[in-house]
Amino acid sequence: MTARLVAIPQLFILFAVVHLLRPADASPQPSQSDERKMIAVTFDDLPLGGPDVGLARIRAMTAKLLQAIAMHEVPAVGFVNERKLFRMGEVDERIAILRSWTDAGLELGNHTFSHPSLHNTPLLEFQDDVVRGETVTKMLLEEQGKWIRYFRHPFLRTGLSLEVRRGLEQFLVVRGYTVAPVTIENSDWMFALIYANAKARGDSETMTLVADAYLEYTTAQFDFHERVSEEILGYQVRHVLLLHANELNGDFLNTLIALVRDRGYDFISLDEALEDAAYSRPDIYVGPAGVSWIFRWDYADGVSANWREEPVPPQFIRNLYETAPRDN
Repeated sequence: MTARLVAIPQLFILFAVVHLLRPADASPQPSQSDERKMIAVTFDDLPLGGPDVGLARIRAMTAKLLQAIAMHEVPAVGFVNERKLFRMGEVDERIAILRSWTDAGLELGNHTFSHPSLHNTPLLEFQDDVVRGETVTKMLLEEQGKWIRYFRHPFLRTGLSLEVRRGLEQFLVVRGYTVAPVTIENSDWMFALIYANAKARGDSETMTLVADAYLEYTTAQFDFHERVSEEILGYQVRHVLLLHANELNGDFLNTLIALVRDRGYDFISLDEALEDAAYSRPDIYVGPAGVSWIFRWDYADGVSANWREEPVPPQFIRNLYETAPRDN
């Protein structure tokens, strides 16, 4: 685990409910060296993560993401912040962009309406934001004969106390949600802000520098979390990868998919990932730090892995992120 820097909410953060919805008596499978590794891919902050870059660029980014997903047959889930749909004079166009995900046969989940942090939002207010975030997403899924099944906490923050955690968990279960866990993330939001600003000013040199660092950092994150999965579970968990809907991933998703495939992974649905018995393990973590599900399982057992070795983004990326304008 790496404590997030104050200005850059860190690499992972918090999730809970999934283990409540999995069989409690299941035990992890043993390691099998000849077994293919498996991973589910998820995208947060639909229709666009990061600074608003305008309709034309959002359309282009979405088209690239969906093209790569279709080409490589990746059964992704996208998590929506519906507030981002409501731009004056652009609501229909933005809903149409979101509809392109469901038209492509992909599933949408709820990421709240306005992306509040559970750490500084009263529980009832947070629950209202969850409900408010269902409206358009529910409509688009119903057009495809589907319904909202998954919820993801903004910033992956699941609460600073067990009372708040359990209160939200019970609320989500009543509304029919399963919380989507995360075992690997790559701080793409940090790299993507710098990349989007460089793209806006036509700075191809910085775009290349950021993209190279992003792919290298993603590799380091996979290396680390594969290692701790083996250390803690004794086998390679069915991973869940967190990405964001942004231009950096739009431009490099084909490369990312190739990177993951070259590591021996098959792409599976989130449903299939959650069949792994590891997701029924105890999760008692509360606190401000960013943690993956693998850390949560380790924390419940007393912490055996060296989480100080978890990679952090390069210093030059952190510096550029701190000084980057937030709007293009």
